Amino acid sequence: MNSIFIGMLLVFLNFNLDIGSSRIGLIPSFLGYIYIVSGLSDLAVLNSRFSKAMPLTKVMIAYSAICYVMDLFGISSMIGKPISFVFGLVTMIISLFISHGVIMGIKDIEIAREQNLNAEQLYSTWKMLATISLITCLLLFIPVLAIVCMVVGVIVNVYYLFIFYKTKILFYDETSSF
Repeated sequence: MNSIFIGMLLVFLNFNLDIGSSRIGLIPSFLGYIYIVSGLSDLAVLNSRFSKAMPLTKVMIAYSAICYVMDLFGISSMIGKPISFVFGLVTMIISLFISHGVIMGIKDIEIAREQNLNAEQLYSTWKMLATISLITCLLLFIPVLAIVCMVVGVIVNVYYLFIFYKTKILFYDETSSF
């Protein structure tokens, strides 16, 4: 669970440094996906949903590494905004799908072991995250509203990570008693 949390930190908190047409990802997403795959493989023995999320997460390792190199050499800026928008939308949907699989696995563990892992609050927060992410994409063509949604999105991302951290702590507290 620790690796998944670290991976989500790296994936959901994205900071870049733009220099001309080059973009340097200060926190590369592909490293986050590597951590997530590591955590998924650790938890796969507890629930099959974790192993089901691994193939898509491995695809995201390759995809985000390619995007990182393209950004670094300024290739991404030559692609064009409509194509970049589509790639960004697909990336967001896949990231939400992966995190949804993780949450459903946590819910299953919570039910099977009859332990509180805060899964319901985590799922509710994920729904907020998914909603604000989709609204932001829809409002990208209205700059003022898009900026407001992006700020709200950062707040919701941090809140989601905080709730996931609480779930991680509960998981280790509960599993240490076995």
